[in-house]
Amino acid sequence: MIDRLEWGRTQLEVSGELGIAQSVISRLWQRFRDDGNVGGSVATSGVRKFCLRYQETNSIKNKEGKGRKRCTTSIDDRRIKRLCLQDRKMSSAAIRSDLNDAGVSVSSRTIRRRLTDVGLRGRIPRKKPYLNFQQRKKRLQWAKEHINWTDDQWSQVIWSDETKISLFGSDGRKYVRRRIGEELHPDCIQATVKNPVSVMIWSCMSADGIGRLHVIDGTLNARKYIDTILEPKLLPSIRDLFPNNASFILQQDFAPCHTAKTSKA
Repeated sequence: MIDRLEWGRTQLEVSGELGIAQSVISRLWQRFRDDGNVGGSVATSGVRKFCLRYQETNSIKNKEGKGRKRCTTSIDDRRIKRLCLQDRKMSSAAIRSDLNDAGVSVSSRTIRRRLTDVGLRGRIPRKKPYLNFQQRKKRLQWAKEHINWTDDQWSQVIWSDETKISLFGSDGRKYVRRRIGEELHPDCIQATVKNPVSVMIWSCMSADGIGRLHVIDGTLNARKYIDTILEPKLLPSIRDLFPNNASFILQQDFAPCHTAKTSKA
């Protein structure tokens, strides 16, 4: 490598010929120019090994078949993948336990590497409301029925829903940028309280604007939904957003208080 550079070859050319990263060549070349050798973190035996390998194979890359043997077979790899797909929340330790019962000894780290190789990476699951099979089926059917709706059709819909607003902090994940040793810095912590205060808010909207807003006090049942939201808030909002008795469609999330017989009457 040094001979090539002394003969005027560029570092990029030597990098391509020897298969060594250009940053490594630059570092060794600078060290050679400073003290006349490439010692230090690179042992002499290591340099000799690279030279011999290059003379034999015209490359310094490891020969095929060299290195540590894989501790799993292709059958084991497929079994690891199958166990993961059967239960997406199954930990690598649990998969290792199942494999050990089947006579395959492998570490949790190896299992994670095998799963990563097939694109199954560990991720934090997104939080979504629970839906059973029938609910998912109905939602999919609703989406298919409305996939080709026009803007005019959607403008006839008034949407209503409730949401919780936390008055102290946020329920979502937050990030902070800090240096090493600043874990407990006042600007880098997320303060918490034992009983966080929150309020439930109801409101509605359409393509033409936002309707009335209501702060829900306590648990919302069908009777309270009618007395505090449906009659004093929703109906006036509909008259504001759809004047002159224009047709509209009320879209809500089918919560029990919305679908009760008294609410539909």
